[in-house]
Amino acid sequence: LKDVRVRQAINHAIDRKAIVDALVRGKSEVVNAACFPSQFGCTQDVTVYDYNPEKAKELLKEAGYPDGFTIDFYAYRDRDYAEAMMGFLGEVGIKANFNYLKYATLRDKIRSKEVPMAAMTWGSYSINDVSAITSHFFKHGADDMALDDKVKALLEKGDTTVDSAVREAAYKEALQIIADQAYWVPLWSYNTNYAFSNDLNFTPSSDEIPRFFTASWK
Repeated sequence: LKDVRVRQAINHAIDRKAIVDALVRGKSEVVNAACFPSQFGCTQDVTVYDYNPEKAKELLKEAGYPDGFTIDFYAYRDRDYAEAMMGFLGEVGIKANFNYLKYATLRDKIRSKEVPMAAMTWGSYSINDVSAITSHFFKHGADDMALDDKVKALLEKGDTTVDSAVREAAYKEALQIIADQAYWVPLWSYNTNYAFSNDLNFTPSSDEIPRFFTASWK
């Protein structure tokens, strides 16, 4: 995965739209940048990797893996989505050894640099700003797997000014580098649908996870 061609091949190998249409469904949409489209600073003017298994195979061959390779692949939720991604990877020669763990265990393994590839999710704590996701994962923190100094500097520039134009320009350049280098495979937005009666005592949580077991009837 240190070879950008391998990372780009993985991006081309996964048919994200097919997974959205067949499994995720609802209002879910494919995401191309390392952020959520509605967030401030989340430009869509980035390299987009279309589903192209032949291109993926070509890139793998150029990188020295004409027959593909085997890699450990981790997930902690939505097993069916992860298995679908593994199926697409297998079609271009990338065999995934699946490891399905609890979130806390997987998080700790990622932070210990023991995980080469994982399917993860992030809700940005409901903050509609790039700093709540891209900056978290690309500023050399515990969850940063890329450790790109230029990206870090650009994000710090965007995070430390109130000038909207400066912020947008810095974030745009950072997101374009992330896409060009294929540090992530941006997947799709998630659906969160729930309804409750006015007769219920229910308080939404800041992390967007509805904990109905804490609710009670009035």
